Amino acid sequence: MKLPSLILFSFMLCASSLVLAQPWFELPNFMGDARHRATSFSIGNKGYMGLGHINSVVDISYDDIWEFDPASNVWTQKASFPLGPIYHATAFVINGKAYLGTGRVTGGAYTKKFFEFDPTTNIWTPIADLPGNARRGAVSFAINGKGYVGTGQTTAGYSSDFYQYDPTNNTWAAKAPFAGLPRTSSVGFAIGDIGYIGTGSTNSGSTNDFFAYDPSANQWTTRPNVGPTSRQEATGFALNGKGYIGTGDDYSSGNNFADMWEFDPLQNNWIKIADFAGTARRYLTSFTIGSRAYAGTGTNGTNFKDFWMFDQVLSTFSNIMSKSEISIYPNPVSDKLTIDIKNLPEFIHLEAVSFTLVDVKGRPMKIGQIANQRVVFDCTDLPRGEYMLQIVHLNQSIVVKKIIVT
Repeated sequence: MKLPSLILFSFMLCASSLVLAQPWFELPNFMGDARHRATSFSIGNKGYMGLGHINSVVDISYDDIWEFDPASNVWTQKASFPLGPIYHATAFVINGKAYLGTGRVTGGAYTKKFFEFDPTTNIWTPIADLPGNARRGAVSFAINGKGYVGTGQTTAGYSSDFYQYDPTNNTWAAKAPFAGLPRTSSVGFAIGDIGYIGTGSTNSGSTNDFFAYDPSANQWTTRPNVGPTSRQEATGFALNGKGYIGTGDDYSSGNNFADMWEFDPLQNNWIKIADFAGTARRYLTSFTIGSRAYAGTGTNGTNFKDFWMFDQVLSTFSNIMSKSEISIYPNPVSDKLTIDIKNLPEFIHLEAVSFTLVDVKGRPMKIGQIANQRVVFDCTDLPRGEYMLQIVHLNQSIVVKKIIVT
């Protein structure tokens, strides 16, 4: 859905559907070509996305890098990646600079080259190569001023080796290998002082396993699986103490996914949250700014350039509201429409809940407060047709439902 306003709805919903407020909002498209296996990162209040390739008819790789400003929703092209067109690379950020490397270059060779990007000068500078074999499909994250890179596909097969980068002396050090099966196309992120890697493609197929890495102990620990579905080529990110993994595909079945899962390291569990609102796909690329994530590109056989924002606050709200019981009936309606609300969370007070019924042109036809658990209002004065009912708490949409008046 587009950026929210009080009276802005989609009439594509089926008549019986009741939709909780969603945390995904579509933004202006990524300015580069549609693609997949792109790379992204964020520095301060700006996001960066680029590289990647298409291979549906012809194989084209990209070296472009684009900066996204969420304050204006504007994309600006930055200095191209100095190694040239490349895809399936990885990146991490330390102290206002990005470190991007590995991947597959033009001609098909894997690389272990890494470069530092300074957004203040818009300059890429080569740094020490990653140790070990050249690779693509690696994952990375940063913790306490150090970068960590591992896994990926090499000419020798899938890998589990793992390395730490220290920007103060431009050196890499081998660390305890990743504890799971060797793999590529996984997800990696850090929450506080702990790094996490999970899902991906192994020699046994795609997987939903998940592991935590403690750099202070140089030790890996098994964590709960990411939902019930094995996947690879997913996207993932961390926001305010929570981890998120979703989309991707299961290579054995060929299904592309849109589901999203939230990890709470304190509870050590995953919960399912609102699905990604765009088309199900693999190789969705994401970065975070503040309490929001931004995601775009990817493929399901068709390459995409759409771009979306995920609001963590709305996601949490949606999860809480999913436990409430909200009934709107009858539908279709010819006389009286009833709204029943039960099991609201404690922070929602009925006196602050209102409803608005709008016609297909967005004009409000019925407006009222929901002071009790049940409200009934007359629809006999309304022309026959389709309407949209929105229930709102303190300007936050709780429920949207299409109503048919007969």
